[in-house]
Amino acid sequence: MNILITVGIFPPDIGGPASFVPKISEFLIEHGHNIKIICLSEVKNKNTEDNLDVIRIKRSNNLPIRWIKTIYEIIKNGRKSDLIFVNGLGVESTIANLILKKQLIRKIVGDPVWERAYNQNKIIESFDEFQNNKHSFLIEVQKLLRNWSINSADTVITPSDHLKNFVSGIGFSNKITKINNGVDITEIKKADVHKTDINLIIISRLVVQKNINIVIEAMELLDNKNLKLNIIGEGGEFSKLESAILDLNLQNRVKLLGKIGNNSISQFLLTADIFIQASDYEGLPHSVLEAINYEVPILSTEAGGCKDLLNDGERGFIIPMPPDKKIIAENISFIIRNKTEATKRAGKAKTFINKKYNFLVQANQYMKIFQQNEKIKL
Repeated sequence: MNILITVGIFPPDIGGPASFVPKISEFLIEHGHNIKIICLSEVKNKNTEDNLDVIRIKRSNNLPIRWIKTIYEIIKNGRKSDLIFVNGLGVESTIANLILKKQLIRKIVGDPVWERAYNQNKIIESFDEFQNNKHSFLIEVQKLLRNWSINSADTVITPSDHLKNFVSGIGFSNKITKINNGVDITEIKKADVHKTDINLIIISRLVVQKNINIVIEAMELLDNKNLKLNIIGEGGEFSKLESAILDLNLQNRVKLLGKIGNNSISQFLLTADIFIQASDYEGLPHSVLEAINYEVPILSTEAGGCKDLLNDGERGFIIPMPPDKKIIAENISFIIRNKTEATKRAGKAKTFINKKYNFLVQANQYMKIFQQNEKIKL
């Protein structure tokens, strides 16, 4: 089977789709399928990623030029494909498919229209409030394009019931399937070394909705010189976060590390004492699943699938939304003081994802959906 995958972010970028697409591609290739990937990226002259066939379109291109290039590449590379698996670039893929007329399977992990408007400070509503409220003409046009694009798919896959309801709410009447995000479940052996630092970690795109600034402000309230926060990722908020760290005189305790390789991320997770996720909205973040795999205690808002994943605190520590710096600081202090309890909850979380969020189980579900499509020739 020839499958064309479209995605908005791809390694070395950090984010859920950038984690998922290489893994599902490698799985499908191992099972005899041919995969080609079209993505947005600032990486130049690199069309392969770990033996994957990747076409990179420059993200910083002027928007009309970027759209034209993206649609052209989808049409060009989609002609010999049996289906298009859309993990991003949804409108562009749908426009291209007006010509290609291929089966289009769409994975929905959020609402890019809400996310864009929220991160540009054009709105303050929650994800759910945004869907029903009226906004500027431009935003309403974007919502119409979003709805048309999603409703043009033959099948939609979501990682949570909340997103399944969102897709139904905009009028999608074809098949919707919920498939949990998954992680490679591995036995992690943490080095038994003496360390004085207490390591907090955030792995995230640096955008407004992630509320990383509030976590930095919480660090100022914690009078513990050994408490260190490592922030991994890039995004539009990098400069603002850098300024906040300097303004609060936290440069010795808070580090913005930018993009780093997966091996380096693994090393940080091996020594992490708390993983923090303070977002206003999430589908089901891969980064949280990865941290659980390393048995790192999770401190998270109740956003999206995190509340159910952590079972209201049984498998981690939940803070209400919107996140408050004082509450974050109090929870960090509690976890540090109650290490035995934190370790117990982290162990429960690892056992739970081993049963419910195993990547191989999820990958087989994706492959089954592809193969069940009547128009695909196996």
